[in-house]
Amino acid sequence: MRGFAIAACALGLAACATQSPADIAAAQRFADREAIEAVLDAANRGFEFSDPDLFANAYAPDGVYELDGKGPVFGYDKMRYEGRDDIRTIVSVRVERGKKADPTRLTYDPASLRRYNRNTDSRIEFIDATHAHHTSTWMVVMHTNVNIHISAVGRYDDLLEKRDGKWLITKRRRIE
Repeated sequence: MRGFAIAACALGLAACATQSPADIAAAQRFADREAIEAVLDAANRGFEFSDPDLFANAYAPDGVYELDGKGPVFGYDKMRYEGRDDIRTIVSVRVERGKKADPTRLTYDPASLRRYNRNTDSRIEFIDATHAHHTSTWMVVMHTNVNIHISAVGRYDDLLEKRDGKWLITKRRRIE
């Protein structure tokens, strides 16, 4: 059995040695696309699950989150957030407000609130080896004990950058 494992390793190394530069580039592009999809998913899940750290850590330390519109936009305190700590407040402030909400003034039970964020027609375009552009359509569906409704819909226009081997969102423009 050990001889088989050694032979398999040797065969694997030989295959790597004979890969063309195009094959190597394609494999890297595939790995980068998967990493970008993972960071975009982390941002989406962090927002959906009200996890400020999961949401904010998808952004570069100097990242920007910008709302495109005339404002104000429901659920946001401002139209532009700069830096990971500021971006974290998009979710953390919402969580704190929910904890302080007066249940007698709500038309639904906050414990039953479920938020579903869905992205469709996601497109990733590589600008170069360390920069990418992403667009998608998003929709937020709210489910409470009262009803199910679409809360908001729009597009994301994202710039991403690979820093120290990790893809991060450097700028997100949320368009409604």
